[in-house]
Amino acid sequence: MVEHSTAQKVFFKNLDALRFIAFLFIFLGHALDTDSAYIQQSGVYGWVKNYVYIFGKTGFSFAFVLSSYINTWVILEERQHAGMFKPWLYYIRRALRIWPLYFLVLFIGFVLVPLGMELIGEPYKEIGNPWYFILFVGNFFLIEHGWTHSPIISVLWSVSVEEQFYIFWPFLLIIFRKNEKWLFGLLLSVFAITTVKLFETDINLWFHTLFLLGDICLGAVFAFISFNRNWGFETLKTLKKGSIIGIYMLFSCSLLVYGSVFNNQILPGYVNLILEKMFYALILSFFIFEQNFCDNSFFKFGRLKTITYLGVISYGLFCFHEIGLLIGQRVLLLTELDENIWAFLILKPLLAFAIIAPFAALSWHYFEKPILGLKRNFYTERG
Repeated sequence: MVEHSTAQKVFFKNLDALRFIAFLFIFLGHALDTDSAYIQQSGVYGWVKNYVYIFGKTGFSFAFVLSSYINTWVILEERQHAGMFKPWLYYIRRALRIWPLYFLVLFIGFVLVPLGMELIGEPYKEIGNPWYFILFVGNFFLIEHGWTHSPIISVLWSVSVEEQFYIFWPFLLIIFRKNEKWLFGLLLSVFAITTVKLFETDINLWFHTLFLLGDICLGAVFAFISFNRNWGFETLKTLKKGSIIGIYMLFSCSLLVYGSVFNNQILPGYVNLILEKMFYALILSFFIFEQNFCDNSFFKFGRLKTITYLGVISYGLFCFHEIGLLIGQRVLLLTELDENIWAFLILKPLLAFAIIAPFAALSWHYFEKPILGLKRNFYTERG
C-alpha cells in the first residue's frame, strides 16, 4: 500500500553547498594519487600531497556527518508529523535516491570498462568481486583484499558503509526512543573499542563501518539538538559572530598543523586517532548546525548559487569523479605531460572536473531527478 504525506518538509538551503565542499575535499584527495615514481619524487608533490591527503579524509568524514544529520532529521520529522515511522517506506525512499546511479556505476566499472579496454588492445581484468558491492559490503572487500583494479569501483566503499548503517538506524531510533543519550553513548563506545582493538592490525580502520560510527553518531547528535531544540540548542544558536569565525579558523589551522597535533608521540596512536575523529566529526557537525540555525553566521553558503547547484548534483560528481580522473590521466599520457608536475597537479584535476560536471548534471536532470519524484509516494500518512 502506498501512503502519502502532505507535510511540508523542511529544506535546508545551505546544505547543498556543504555537500559540494565535502565532495571537493574527496576529489582533491583522489586527484593526486599516482603510480609515477618521477612525480612521487618531486618535493612539490610531496608537500601538496601531504595536505591534500588530509582533505580527502576530512571530506569523507564530512560526507558521513552530513548524511547522518539529514537522515536522522528525516526520520524525526516523519515520526513527528505522522505520529509513527515506518522503516520500509524509508528504505524505499533511500533506495530510490542511492541505488539507480550506484548500480549504473557498478555496471560501468565491472562491464563497460573491461570491454572498452579490450577494444583498444589493453588487456584488463577486474580483480574486484562484484558481489561485495552488489550487497553493499564493498568496504570489507577493500579491507580484506585491497583496492579493486578500477578506482571507479573502489570509491563506492563509502556508499556501502552508509547502507549498512541505515539498515539498522530506524530500528535503533525506535528501540531507544526517549533514551537517545544511551544510544549515542553506545555508538561512541563501539567506535572507541573498535579503534583500540583494531589499531596496529592489518585491518584498514578508515574503511571499517564500526570505526566510522564516530562520524555518524555525532552527525545524528546534532540532528537531535536541531530538531528537538534541546541539549544546548539556544546556546549554539546565539553564538557570537566572533566565536563562529574562531571555530572556522580552528578548523583551518588544524589542517595546517595536522601532523604535529594528531601524529604526536606523546599519546598512544589509538588515542590520537580517537581524538582526531571526534574533533573533526564535532566541528563538521557544528558547521552544519551553524549554517542551518545560527543567528550570527558571518556567511551562509547557500548564497553561492553555483556551489549550491554543484551540491545538488554532488552524488553524480562523486560517483563519476574517478572516471574523470582516469580520462584526465589518459590525456596527460597522450600529450606527454604525464611527468610534468604542474600538469599533474593543476591540469589533470581541472580536466577531470570539466569532464564529470556535465555528466553529473545530465545524470541529475534526466536520470536521478525523475526517479526521485517517486519518493513522494512513500511517506507515512498522518493517522
